[in-house]
This record gives sequence, structure tokens and C-alpha cells, in this order.
Amino acid sequence: MRYEEEKKGVIKVVKIDEEQLTSNEAPEMKTAFLKMISGDCEFLVINMENVQRMDSTGLGSFLFGIRQAENVDKDVIFCCMNPRIESLVKIAHLTDVIEVYKTQEQAIKAVEEDLHDL
Repeated sequence: MRYEEEKKGVIKVVKIDEEQLTSNEAPEMKTAFLKMISGDCEFLVINMENVQRMDSTGLGSFLFGIRQAENVDKDVIFCCMNPRIESLVKIAHLTDVIEVYKTQEQAIKAVEEDLHDL
């Protein structure tokens, strides 16, 4: 799976460079999540700007990544989801589990506010 990482202090921003995340990409996505949460970041912001299509298996790989991150006291949030993928999250009743922001800037600002409140 192709993605780019950028570190901003304790925040790691990951921009996924795939057009779709389906059952074909899910195994690679799970492996990529394990790599993404490694290191000294506390927060992972996943930018979904390039992802146009996702199925339930792709969504399951996100849940896997969130669970793995929680196991090592890290938070994962998402941004720039297209409306179809955001609808999939809502239909699956996962809005309490998957935190989504419209823009990368909003996601980073939310993390920075959380850090400020600590």
C-alpha cells in the first residue's frame, strides 16, 4: 500500500496514496497500520483525500488499526474522507469509533487542542 508520512511533533500525518481500499488492499493496509503506529508519535492523522472507494473489508482494516493504536496508547483520527466513505462509516454506526474531520488542518488543530488540555 502506498502512503506518505510527515511528522509534526507528536503527530504523524499519513496521506494514503491509493484510490481504493477494498478486500484486495486490506491485508496490506493492516500491515501498513502497524508500521504507521510504530515510533514515537502519539497521534496519527490519516488523510483520505486520494481514496475514492472503500468496502466493509477496508473499513475493517481501519478498525484493526484503531484497535492496535489504542493498545499502545495512541490515537487515530481521519480527515478528508469523500462523502461516500463517510456515509459508509455512518451506516455502519462507527461514528463513535472513527473520528473524522473535513480537512487535515481541522484534524491537526483538534489534536493540538487535546494536547493543550492535558
